[in-house]
Amino acid sequence: MTAASRPVKAPSTEHNNADLLVWACFSAGGYERWIDVEELYLKAFELGPNRLGWRTRPDLPDYKKCAKALQEVEDPKRSDHLGLFLKQGQYTRKLSDAGLEWCTAYKSLLESLYGGGFVPSQSVSELARIISVTEKSDAFRRFISSGAVDVEMWELADSLQCMPSSTIAVWMARLDRLRLAAERNGRNDLVEFVASARQRVVAELHV
Repeated sequence: MTAASRPVKAPSTEHNNADLLVWACFSAGGYERWIDVEELYLKAFELGPNRLGWRTRPDLPDYKKCAKALQEVEDPKRSDHLGLFLKQGQYTRKLSDAGLEWCTAYKSLLESLYGGGFVPSQSVSELARIISVTEKSDAFRRFISSGAVDVEMWELADSLQCMPSSTIAVWMARLDRLRLAAERNGRNDLVEFVASARQRVVAELHV
């Protein structure tokens, strides 16, 4: 059976880059307009930074990982997602009618996997990298000295690998993943940092 005749599978209950990329297109409004692949990659990175970030700079999207995910979606011989994207030239994509139907039909599952919660990395060392980034941040160093998160929001965002303008869902997702990394590594100091940082974010964003 060729990929063209193979039925598109339902999303996996496990995190994977192909499902993430299709959902990112939907989340970016790619069901009603054409979007550049770079915008698609950025949205996918926003939803799953652990999976699509650089190994040494997890705060930056890795173009190769994103491009590989797109290739996986569009591979005519092996894809389980073939037909979900429309293509206009090399750099522009849009969800097909089938792609929109797929995202709509499985919206609850896709939102639970990629809608702001912790999306795990493919690398077993990702939790260690999350800890390393935070440990090196000014926000954490000042917390260790003063016991309070009394830095600017951009500094706190830097320690959590997000943006000051990120939504509350993104802020909470970054805090959740740091707490997970801290708990798995027995880092009570980081657990306490997360608790204080969470209070600061809630106060600043008036949640």
